[in-house]
Amino acid sequence: AEEVLKIHDLKCCSRPDKVGFRMLSYNLKDIGFAPYGEEWRAMRKLSVVELFSPKKLQSLKYIREEENDLLVKKLTESALSQSPVNLKKTLFTLVASIVCRLAFGIDIHKCEFVDEHNVADLVHKFELLVDSIAFSDFFPKVGWLIDRISGQNKTLNNVFSELDTFFQNILDDHLKPGRRVSESPDIVDVMVDVMKKQEKDGDSFKLTTDHFKGIISDIFLA
Repeated sequence: AEEVLKIHDLKCCSRPDKVGFRMLSYNLKDIGFAPYGEEWRAMRKLSVVELFSPKKLQSLKYIREEENDLLVKKLTESALSQSPVNLKKTLFTLVASIVCRLAFGIDIHKCEFVDEHNVADLVHKFELLVDSIAFSDFFPKVGWLIDRISGQNKTLNNVFSELDTFFQNILDDHLKPGRRVSESPDIVDVMVDVMKKQEKDGDSFKLTTDHFKGIISDIFLA
């Protein structure tokens, strides 16, 4: 334990580099799967200072309260009408609604490009993909051929394409000319603002579109 946690800590603190993780994290441009280094430290600092600071989370507290109130209202209506409730689906919808509003500023009940069924489908496909085994992870030189024959590559590319389309729609929605930003901007608004400031200030670390999508991938699929 001492060898791993103290002496060789820096060598052991990164996650294994897997084909699926690399693709879904936009070539390790996120926080969850990126190897330890200067880039990871810069992204972690961004998340702690700008995205998930106590002040920021407190400013978005009203979203959690509104969604919880809506859930209680729906459960009350179901109880009065003696209608059965699928708790697994109901709680998933609650979490998805909070995450999408807090992080992306979208209401999955009213959004044009995604709804709760699409969100559930994307999360389910991602979970299956993470649990699957890619031969390329064990045999890098020849495994890609087996993955292509078995359909693993096609499955991975299809899931990534769906996720990337969703994330791109979120980014495009926030970059619309004349879009009004609320007094409590969502996490994507904050990242877009950071990207614009970095272009002006010339910071050594540049938050790219891949970093942006990698971070919201972590938030969405956590």
